Amino acid sequence: THQNNNMEERDINPAESLSIIQSMVNKTQRQYSDDSFYYIMWGWLALAAALAHFVLLKMDIEQAPVVWLLMPVGGIVSMIYGAKQSKKEKIKTYVSTYMGYLWSAMEVAMVVTLSMMFKLGVENTYPILILIYGIGTFVSGGLLSFRPLIIGGIICFVLSVVAFFVTFQIQLLFIAGAMLVSYIIPGHLLKAKFSN
Repeated sequence: THQNNNMEERDINPAESLSIIQSMVNKTQRQYSDDSFYYIMWGWLALAAALAHFVLLKMDIEQAPVVWLLMPVGGIVSMIYGAKQSKKEKIKTYVSTYMGYLWSAMEVAMVVTLSMMFKLGVENTYPILILIYGIGTFVSGGLLSFRPLIIGGIICFVLSVVAFFVTFQIQLLFIAGAMLVSYIIPGHLLKAKFSN
């Protein structure tokens, strides 16, 4: 009989399997703690724009929506930061690959929603954006086994539903709240987790 001792695959017991999965999640969490910059920057940027828009509307300033021009600035900062980060060696795991697909899909969903604002109407657009934030952070939290992102996603789901029944000005406050619970707080917590 021909023996394939070297070629035989050893069965992995459940404990080892869990350990491998946990190690992969930890590596991805650590990588995303480096990328927590994106959560934090976009969170604070959108929160600032939403609150500024709210305040300017209260002051009856017609050009209030102009504050959202902060978003392209964020895009430029993201590209510069991303170019620097891509030069660093990064661990490629299944989880990080899935995260890449998820956030690419989220960006497409946001662009489509914003470009259809003329058809949807402003009052329907913002609740959908909050829903999209919720999906992104909820799924990310699940992939990273990071509870603050999951909780942030669930809060966004609730805010999204309620946002359909409030005025546009209140929706702006909901956007700010969504940013706080789904981007800013989880981003800072993820960064803090690996800063030791």
